Parts: sequence; structure tokens; C-alpha cells
Amino acid sequence: MTSAAHMLIAAAAGEPVHLPPELARKLLSCANDSALAGVLGLSLSQRIRLRNDALALAAQELATDDATTWQLAQRLAHAVRRFERVLLPALRVGQHLPLTPHESALWRAYQVSGNTVQIRSTGVGWCFR
Repeated sequence: MTSAAHMLIAAAAGEPVHLPPELARKLLSCANDSALAGVLGLSLSQRIRLRNDALALAAQELATDDATTWQLAQRLAHAVRRFERVLLPALRVGQHLPLTPHESALWRAYQVSGNTVQIRSTGVGWCFR
């Protein structure tokens, strides 16, 4: 049995464990399953908040100039489409890819939501769905 399996058994027995980052990422990526999310203690509102925080961070990483909110929303929407098309399939099957800071933030957003990300500008901010 692997050490990861031993840690999960220990955690299931109520023992405190320190999960390796890769195992924690895999568990988090499964958190879009409502039963697992509940076991991990993540409510839907918490997952939405984590996803939105990650998307806002990705947008901040893309703000390299004095772009308007609308321009940043367009950049983020473009980055999301590229991420979904090019990187997401490989990341979901466990490939380790070098990611830029905004791509890392997008990956975190997908890990907690498990869904596609929709972005639109409201004129005063962004709306994430």
C-alpha cells in the first residue's frame, strides 16, 4: 500500500495527517462531487468563493497596464478559453505542466469548481458563473 493510502486511512481513522501537495490537489479537484466536498468540509458557497478568488487573481495577473474593467474581462475570457482548450485536458489527466501565474490561478478555479467558467463584465465589476 502506498504512503498516500496510509495517510488517507489514518485521516479516516481521525488521526491528524499532513497531506502531500499532490494528494491534496487531487482531493481538491474531486471536490466538485457534492459528497466529497461535504466530507472535505467545503460548502457550495465556499467553493464558489474559492473559485471567484482564483479568477480574480488570474485577472490581476493579466492586468499589466491601465486596462479598463471591460478589457480585463475580455483578457480573462480569452485566457479561460485558451486554458480550457490547451491546458485543462492535460491537467485533468494528471500531467504536470509549467504554468504561468494566471494559468495557475485558473487551474485552482477549475479544481474547486470542476465546471466551465463563464465571465462577463457588468460595467462595475465581473460576474463569474
